[in-house]
Formats: sequence, C-alpha cells, structure tokens
Amino acid sequence: MEILKYIGEISEMNKSLSEKQITINVSEVYHLWNHLMQRYNVIFVTSLLNSFVKDNDLKLVLDSGNKTLTKHTKLLEKELLNYGIPLPLRPPKQTQETVDFELISDRHIYRRILRGIQAFLPVHTMAFIHSTSPKLRDLFMSFMDEEMKIYDKYLEYGKIKNYLIRPPVYRP
Repeated sequence: MEILKYIGEISEMNKSLSEKQITINVSEVYHLWNHLMQRYNVIFVTSLLNSFVKDNDLKLVLDSGNKTLTKHTKLLEKELLNYGIPLPLRPPKQTQETVDFELISDRHIYRRILRGIQAFLPVHTMAFIHSTSPKLRDLFMSFMDEEMKIYDKYLEYGKIKNYLIRPPVYRP
C-alpha cells in the first residue's frame, strides 16, 4: 500500500489546481474544512480554560493536547490550500488573562475537555467513512488513531486525579 501512496503523491505534484479539485468530492471538502474549523475552536477554548487551571499537571496535559491540535491544524491547512479551499477564519491566537474565577474548577475543566474529545471521535469516523481518496482517508484515520490514544491517556489521568464522574458500583 505504501507504493500506491507514493505513486499518488508523485502524480498529484504534476496536477494543476483544477485537476486536483476534480479528485476530491464535496464531502471530503466539508470534512477537511470542518476539521480545521473545529481544531481552531478547540485550541481557542483550551487556551481560555487553561488560564483558569490551578493544577500544574493539568496545565501540562492541556499544553500537550494543544501541541497535537496545532500539528493537526498545520496538516489540514496544507491540504485545504493544496485543493484551493478557502480557510475558515481563525479565532484570536492569544486569550486575555482573566481574574481567578473560583466557579471553574480543574475538575470542571478536565470534564469539559473530556466531553470534547468524546464528541469528536465520531467526527473523525464520519470523515473517514465519507472519504473516497486514500490520501484523505489516511489523514482522517491518523487523526482518529491519535485522538483515541490521547483519550485513553486522558481518561487514565482523570482516574489518577479523581476527576471522573464515577457511577455507582453494580453489585448483583
């Protein structure tokens, strides 16, 4: 399969923008654009929430997540530009420092990020399912794989910090 991937990359280098656009379907365009827009939003919200975090461990975890999101953003921007698809508007890069807000706890921030990861896993799956291009399926599959690994580690981190909502134990 790697050989087919390289042949596809070489043949794409010689194509004009209009020839490249013919090789991508409208669903793939939507998923590329939507993934990038969502990544922009998640980076913004994570940065905003990070300004409320008190626990240094959680700050490190959120910073690590932002690095992954930034890496994905660069890949998505490259693909969108490759096909001549306009990029969505970016939110501001910097969030303003805020006054310490006691109602937003580290537990709440952890759970908000966890829900975001959980909600995005099906988005990766649908993008993969709707893609007919092997190159884009590979991209979406890599995002899904990486996000699942992050989710797994994040869930274990939440157990250690006692941030998870624990349902009652079942005893028949």
